[in-house]
Amino acid sequence: MSSSLIEKLKFNLQEKKYPLFEDEELQMLLENNDNDLNKASYAGCLMKADANDGIEIAGIKIASNRDYWLSLAKQFKKISKPCYKTSMKRVDEI
Repeated sequence: MSSSLIEKLKFNLQEKKYPLFEDEELQMLLENNDNDLNKASYAGCLMKADANDGIEIAGIKIASNRDYWLSLAKQFKKISKPCYKTSMKRVDEI
C-alpha cells in the first residue's frame, strides 16, 4: 500500500508530534512546490522554524525549537552541483 504525498509530507514534517498545518495547507504546500516532496518538506520545515513557539510563563522560559527545524530542512534541500561553462579549449585539443 503506497502512501499519498500528503501522508509522506506529514511524516517528513512530523505533524503527529508537532502539528501546525491543516490538510488543505499541506496540499497547497505541495502544489506550490511542483508536487515535489523534498521541496515541500524543505519549505514546510522553514515555515515551522519561523513559527514563534518559544514561551515564557512566570519567569520560566522554554526556548523555541527553530534550530531543530532548520537542521531538518537541510536534509530535504537538494544540493545543486555547480555548472561551470567556459568557451576555452584545452591546448592539446586545438
